[in-house]
Amino acid sequence: MDTEKYRTGLKRLWAAIVDGIVFMPLLLIEQWMYKTTDNTSTLFAWATFVSFAPLFYSIVLHYKNGQTIGKWVAEVKVLDISEASKLTLRQAIYRDSFYLVVAFGGLIYYGFLLGRSDDKQSILSDYYSFSDNPIFWWTLIELITMLTNSKRRALHDFIARSVVVRTKTSS
Repeated sequence: MDTEKYRTGLKRLWAAIVDGIVFMPLLLIEQWMYKTTDNTSTLFAWATFVSFAPLFYSIVLHYKNGQTIGKWVAEVKVLDISEASKLTLRQAIYRDSFYLVVAFGGLIYYGFLLGRSDDKQSILSDYYSFSDNPIFWWTLIELITMLTNSKRRALHDFIARSVVVRTKTSS
């Protein structure tokens, strides 16, 4: 196994963990909100924010800097497939296109659930099941794709014509 490519894969995993930590406070706020409010408009607005904030973060930071906070910590960067230029806005959007589709679909489903039931916990559980299933399968496909090509490109990298590269070489 090529150790440099293996290290790049581990750095991508580390970057994903750090980016997840960045958004942990939103989950704590969400738990508090579900305990303290019954206002469906407030809950729907919060769900919209929580669904799209990480996507906005990812798209904007990949477009502007080629890296999120997690990728910065992990010392990797996303570039155009040529490895000579930054991503265009279109490429940054394409990288997250699957998640955008799931977020929009999930939001429509969540609005439907809010209109049909008063049981907040049941609604939240149904919503997460609806959104989490495609994300689980997508993540599995992404991992398989990343582990089976020489540049460790995930499916979203193929869609966006992007590649993740190390910003520093190990000594």
